[in-house]
Amino acid sequence: MDVATALIELLLIIAIALLTPGPNALTAFAHSGLFGKKSNISLITGMAIGLFIMELTVGLIIDSLTENDVALVILHWIGMLFLLAMAIAIFKFDVRKITVSENKGKLGIKTGIAMQFVNGKEWAFIILIMSQFIEPLGGGLLGIFSIISVTLSICIVAMIAWTFFGAKLSSTFNDDKKSQIIFKICGTVLSLLWVVFLIRGP
Repeated sequence: MDVATALIELLLIIAIALLTPGPNALTAFAHSGLFGKKSNISLITGMAIGLFIMELTVGLIIDSLTENDVALVILHWIGMLFLLAMAIAIFKFDVRKITVSENKGKLGIKTGIAMQFVNGKEWAFIILIMSQFIEPLGGGLLGIFSIISVTLSICIVAMIAWTFFGAKLSSTFNDDKKSQIIFKICGTVLSLLWVVFLIRGP
């Protein structure tokens, strides 16, 4: 796989990840709806820091195991399990379970960072893209930081977009019928992506 092909595939996977609302996106739009757009600055900053730490850590671990085929296969299937679990969870997700509320106050950097480490969707995508694209994008630190720079910049822009469309999204997701349709579509998309990774293999 050449660099151009790898980059296109990486961008496609990131696009799918961002178009299927996960904890980051749902929290961003709900938080901005309650406290205003500016309140998300520190929250998104924390998300970015947490994502950077996760990607760097996973990337270094995977890169250190490049000669260990068994370990790489195990990591691949861990990522696949996370992705499958998230696809199933999205089918069953109830947007009313989002816990952001005025009573709990504004969320900040610490919450944004912590959220990344309990986000199954994040773990799934990071493990899978790091295991698939480090080598095609230059290998070693070059490959790792290439992935980080692409994913981090796009994810920050996406969280800002979710923030600015918070009011409109809130009304859509609060409609039971519309939210059910949205999450079924998202669950289907994630399931299809899981099948693609399954066919492609470690």
